[in-house]
Formats: sequence, structure tokens, C-alpha cells
Amino acid sequence: MPDNALQHSGINGSKRRILIVAGDPSRQRFLSDALQAQYDVIYAQTGTEALEMVYESKDLLALVLLDFALPDAQGKAILKQVTEDPLLKSVSVIVMSRDRQDEVYALNNGAMDFILKPCDLNGVVLARVRHVIELSENRNIIRSTERDQLTGLYNKDFFFNYANQYDVYHQDMDMDAMVVNISHFHMINERHGKAYGDDVLRRVGRKILESVSGEGGIVCRRDGDTFLIYCPHRGNYGDILKHATTGMDSRVRLRMGVYPNVDKSLDIERRFDRAKLASDTVRDSFTKTVALYDEQMHRTEVFTEQLLEDFPAAIAEKQFTVYYQPKFAIQSTMPVLNSAEALVRWNHPRFGMISPASFIPLFESNGLIRQLDSFVWREVAAQMRDWKDRLGICVPVSVNVSRVDIFDYDLVDHMKGLIREFDLSPDEFLLEITESAYTQDSAQIISTVNALREAGFHIEIDDFGSGYSSLNMISTLPMDALKLDMEFMHNAFKERKNTKMLDAVIDIAYSLEVPTIAEGVETAEQMFALKAMGCDIVQGFYFSKPLPAEEFERFLLEKKNGRSYMPDNDKESKVRAAEQFAYEALHDPLTGLYNHSAYKMLLKDADQRNIALILADVDDYEAIRATKGEETVDRMAELVADVLRHNFRSVDFICRISADEYAVIMTRVNNDMKPLIREKMERINAMLRERQGDLPPINLSVGVAFADRENPQGDIFHDADQMLQQMKSVKTSGCAIF
Repeated sequence: MPDNALQHSGINGSKRRILIVAGDPSRQRFLSDALQAQYDVIYAQTGTEALEMVYESKDLLALVLLDFALPDAQGKAILKQVTEDPLLKSVSVIVMSRDRQDEVYALNNGAMDFILKPCDLNGVVLARVRHVIELSENRNIIRSTERDQLTGLYNKDFFFNYANQYDVYHQDMDMDAMVVNISHFHMINERHGKAYGDDVLRRVGRKILESVSGEGGIVCRRDGDTFLIYCPHRGNYGDILKHATTGMDSRVRLRMGVYPNVDKSLDIERRFDRAKLASDTVRDSFTKTVALYDEQMHRTEVFTEQLLEDFPAAIAEKQFTVYYQPKFAIQSTMPVLNSAEALVRWNHPRFGMISPASFIPLFESNGLIRQLDSFVWREVAAQMRDWKDRLGICVPVSVNVSRVDIFDYDLVDHMKGLIREFDLSPDEFLLEITESAYTQDSAQIISTVNALREAGFHIEIDDFGSGYSSLNMISTLPMDALKLDMEFMHNAFKERKNTKMLDAVIDIAYSLEVPTIAEGVETAEQMFALKAMGCDIVQGFYFSKPLPAEEFERFLLEKKNGRSYMPDNDKESKVRAAEQFAYEALHDPLTGLYNHSAYKMLLKDADQRNIALILADVDDYEAIRATKGEETVDRMAELVADVLRHNFRSVDFICRISADEYAVIMTRVNNDMKPLIREKMERINAMLRERQGDLPPINLSVGVAFADRENPQGDIFHDADQMLQQMKSVKTSGCAIF
């Protein structure tokens, strides 16, 4: 094809399409005569018709030849629409008009050229059209290398180059780097489809650009749902998000991280890394949408960079040390050492002992966790071999296996090789895999875990309760033990001690015929309650903190010699230790009354036909604690305990079930004793109201239910609690009996 033909033909050899928008038929004929030999010409006579044709042909349209003199007077509106809509960014416009003033307007509003009417020279029109199309196509080629195809915003590479150039010409201007993300964008795509998601991205990008372009700001879509903004320093960051979501579905939520007044000595990408760090801090927040990079983040960033830099030396110099926390089987009369968990610590030459919380998530995010895990596995295997050779005893030790490790196709062979090298049994080398690891790519993970179990390794699902596993998923997971998440444990044993969920999970493990392990056990009461629920194994500070290998050896020696975990070995000391252990597990340490765990057991074991349950709350407890302090409310608790002991029989069980709540299980009573109970509680309240030194008067709200009550609405606790809540609602201390 000749060169001059290429100038008016498309890439596939077809003619380029031109839309002539002119209300005057003679003008249409003149322009058609000038262009139709070399171009595919289509026509529109009104503004409405023109816009319809522009959108219909936008992917094929090379040029709009627009006469401002239209019957519906929409020439200028068409120009504005075509030049401002990102969907029409590849379409160029030449304006024609008799008014020279229109030339300024047209060129200022995006027209590529202007032709003053009348123009009767066909060659002039043809030359200008050819020239504009050539410029437009060159512009579009350049644009395609610098623009994101979906939103029309700059792409990342051009954006960073542009930002650097901006700094060159505005060296003294304070600048902000911002990162904007659409929260849970993948769910928008998942629920509403990719077309809807793409429309959201286009609209958000356009509105962000509107917010900052007037101040000289530039915007890019980096990837996915992430937008970058570089603009002169401002303070109203929330306004950008507000404008970007105006008119949007309420499910579209944005978050922003800002690095204000950037340090221009940092390279441009590093500035946006800091903005992203800030954005990540509000990733899961429903109340906060904007976060600023501050000095604390800076210190954290410097610290983490230092840790990453020091990691290779830490591995080579064995700065990482393995600690061992004992795990005890608790279903026997006395706890028995069952196994241990290996926990890594970093003894840094500059920072001292570093908590795993500071480096484990960091290494998980950048892949270094594989190298660290391999180091720990080898250290543990070598230590187990040493204990066997030197002490003649060892216990199984659990080690952590991260999601990154599981995706290593050589994991099974690596573990088998490690066991062979140190002459250990696979069932001694327990593998802990977090519950959350199963939630993504579960088929591959389950396949790897099954292969490990077939090789003889035992699998413990770690941190159970921290994720969102369905009951159906739990029943299909390959495992040999279920380990409860520490936070899940702590929440269950908070002040109100609602352990129903904990109890349910232990029942699930029982139905799956796998033992339950609870970590984070800190008190005898927690241990005893877990034992009553059927939990098999516990670990936590109640027994021992994690210990260096040499200190952990005493537990091994006690087990070897047939001793309990108690340090004293003579018979009398063991009896005393067992008695003390049982007492602590069942009693409130402050008042000496039975605790919540004992209350549940006593209520369950009581003669359900001949009891009464009394629930009593200290009125205004929190207000008193806030104004008088912990010491005062502790002394109040001791006084309440003394008064209750004085007024109830030895066959009645008096319990402190939370800081401000007491329960009394009265035995050998029936519904006919209502007047007696009411009189007793009035007497107790009268005694407590008498001022004791500097203590404030104490008032109890009381609810009572008898086992043989008429028309029960629930179990005895439910009905007693209903009466208690009724009494508290009237805000006058006293006694209500079901």
C-alpha cells in the first residue's frame, strides 16, 4: 500500500471513520466531497444525534468534525462531553464556526483544531483533518504507554516519573503522598461482577482526580483497587474520600494512608511505601478511614528494616534461641508432663531479647519465615537427640509450620530427612499448623498435611477459634489435636466467664475423637474449669513460662523419676501440694468463697429438687470502683463475703462468680421458705448498709428462684437471673423471688 494511503487507513487497511456534525445540508455535502474519497464518513445533524453516534462508534471513530451552528444549539456541550469523558479519550475534535471568539473557547476546551467558516477549499479541510488524525494517533500511542487503560489515569511508571519532574520544578513546595484503597474490593467483584467493579474503579478514579487536579495534584491507578495521589500539602484528606464516594453505593468504602510533607530525599516509591504503611493500619476499621504516617510508624519502619538487614547474620551466628514451654495432661489426678512447644526468641546484639510478635509477622510477610522455621526445626531435633542421649528421656515437641512452608513441595521429604538424621520418631516431632492456613488453597494444603500424617507426623491445628472455619470444614480437616487460640481462651474467662463457646469447641473435638489443647492458662481456676469441660492438655504461665533448654530439663527429670510437676517429692509435700492445687482451682483468691468454676459444678451436682438459687449484684459497683479505686471495692468484696458467711448455713454454697456478682446455692429448701429467704436478704442488706470505717454503704440487688417454683420459664439460673434483672431495673436494692 502506498505511504499516502497509510495516512488515511486504519491498522487493518480499512478507512478511518469521521463523524461530520453539521445542521446545514450544504455544509455536510461540502465536507463530504472533501473527505469521503479517503475516509469513512458518517453524519449527524443535531447534538443529540451526534452524541448517540459518538458513543456507538467510539472504538472506530478517529475524528469528529463539529460545526458549532446546530439546530439544537448543542455544539459547545458536545465538545465538552467528548473531551471530558474518559471513555472517549481516543476521539479528537475539530471545531468549525463563523465566530473567531469560538476559536479560543474551542482550543481551551480540548479541540485539536479550529476552522473558520466559510472555508471553501477542499484541500485545506483535508490537510487539517489528516494532520489532526496523525497527531491524535501519535498522542494515543504515547497515552497508551503512560495511562491505565481502564481509568485513563496515569500508570505507575509514568506517575513516578511525572512526580519526580514535578519536584524538580517545585523544589520548595511541601508535598503529600497518599494511597487510597477500596475496602474489600474483591467482594464487590465477587458479588456484583467484574463490569460493575470496573465501573466503580473508573468513577472513583475520576472523582479523586477532580478533588486534587485543581491544586496541581496527579493521580494514578497502581494496580487492582489502589490509587496513588501526589499533590501539594493539604489538611482536608477526608474530603477527597467523601467526594470520591459521593453518589456511590454505600457498600463502596475507601481508606487512605497519607505521608504528609514528604521527605524529598527519599525516592518516590519509598514515599508511597510509607503512605501504604499508614493505609494498612486502618484496613479493617469501620470507624477510621484516614491514617497519617507519623513518628511512631517511622520508628517501627526503621526497626523492621534493621531486623530484615540483620536476619542473615542472626541465622549464621545462632542469635535465635529455642525456648520450650511444657504442656501438661490434666485429666489425671495430678497434671502430668505430656509434651512441649518450641518457641523461638531472638537475642539481638543491639536490641536484646526481641519478642516473636516483632519479627514473626514480618518474616511471614516477606518469605524469610521458611528459613527461620528450618533453623528452628533443626535446633529442636538436635536438642531432642541430646536429651535422649544425655538424660535418657524426651517428650514430644511441637514446632510451627507456616502456610509458606506448606506450599514447599519438598516439605514432606525435608521433614522425613530431618527425623532420619537425628534418629527420632515422627510422632515425637509434632507439627502445628494454624487454622487460618486451611482457609485458602485448602485442597493443596490438605493434600500436603495428609502426606505428612501418612509419614507418621502428628498434626495439631493451632490458634483454633481465631479464624472463621465452618463446622463442616472442621470435620474434614486432617488433624491429630485441636489447639485453642489463646485470645479465644482469655475471652472465655473474662470477668463474666462465659465459657459456653469454649465448652462447645471441646465437645466438637471430643466428637472428632481428637484431644484438645488449651494455651494461655494462667490460673488454677482456668485449669480446673478446662478439666471439668473435658480439655485434655494445657500450657501456660500457671505451670511455666517458656524456658531455655537447660531450664526445661528439670521437667524431663521429674517425669523420668516418676514425679509430678511439683518440685517437692516427699509424700507429705505432694499431698499438701495436691490439696493446695485443688483449693486454688475452686476458690476465689480474694474472698475465699467458691469461684465461678466451683459454682457451675456445685449447681450441676446439687439435688435439683430441693434447692434455691440466690443471685446478688453489688449496686453501682463500677461507679464506686471508678471513684474509690480497686482497693476499696476489694475491701467491699471481703465484707460482702463475711456477711454472707455469717447469714447462711454450712450446707449452703456461697460463691463469688464475678467481681460484683455472688451466688448462693441453698440446699434442703423449698418454695414454702420464700418469707424466710426474703427476711434473710433484707437483714443482709441492712448489715451491709451500715458504714464500715471509710467504706461506702453497700446495697445488693437480689433475684431468687426455687427448684419447686410454680410455672418456671426456664432453668433455675434463668429464672433467678430474670428476677435479678427486674430488681436492678427499678434501681432500688432489694429482693425479688420468682
